[in-house]
Amino acid sequence: MISECPNCSQSLNLSDAHKEKLITALNQLTPGRTLKFGCPKCRAPIELSSDGNPASKEKPGHNKPPVIIESPRPQDIKWLANGELKNDQLADNIPTAMVLMPEDEIKFKITKNLEENRYQLYSPNTIDDAVNSLRFRNFAVVVYHSEYENCPLKDQSFHRFMKQMSMSKRRAIYYILISPKFQTLNDLEALTFSANLVINIKEIPYFSTIFKKGRADLEALFSKYADMLKKYGKS
Repeated sequence: MISECPNCSQSLNLSDAHKEKLITALNQLTPGRTLKFGCPKCRAPIELSSDGNPASKEKPGHNKPPVIIESPRPQDIKWLANGELKNDQLADNIPTAMVLMPEDEIKFKITKNLEENRYQLYSPNTIDDAVNSLRFRNFAVVVYHSEYENCPLKDQSFHRFMKQMSMSKRRAIYYILISPKFQTLNDLEALTFSANLVINIKEIPYFSTIFKKGRADLEALFSKYADMLKKYGKS
């Protein structure tokens, strides 16, 4: 099975679910046909033969049409009222919020507010699921409880992943940290922990107002910087 892109040579880091889908598609190929999909890193097309390796180029006049994995069609958003979705149910054209918190009343209040603001919700079952989802999908908001992994925040693998994420991807994510120790809307504390917003658990009943205030402050602070990046072709 292919492990790196033949175009950019970067590791594909395919999750087990993605590998199973590829294997299933490859097993369904008829003789002589190939499977084509885009590299998640460089976006260049990758073409595989039935053995899972990059297809060799055929002589002119003997090319056969590849099997193309089509992008999902826009989905009906009526399901938003039903709550959280599985990773493979997420629509690409609707802002998505990832929430990693214990299943309690606090999480219920936060997810309810995000739903009301038209975010589709995704709650990973494991940290590995969360990391793999962030690698392959775009998330507008990530909400993380500072005690989710039962160790100091600086040692938690998910938080370390967020801190080490490439800036081109991290810049598009509004990262919210929830803790009984944080001072709500403390920008210096948020900066210290590489987050966009920190909220004390006691203020969760006011999550909607805090969330809107935090987004507005970020927009006012970085809008000109973001416009400048776009002007020079950077994300």
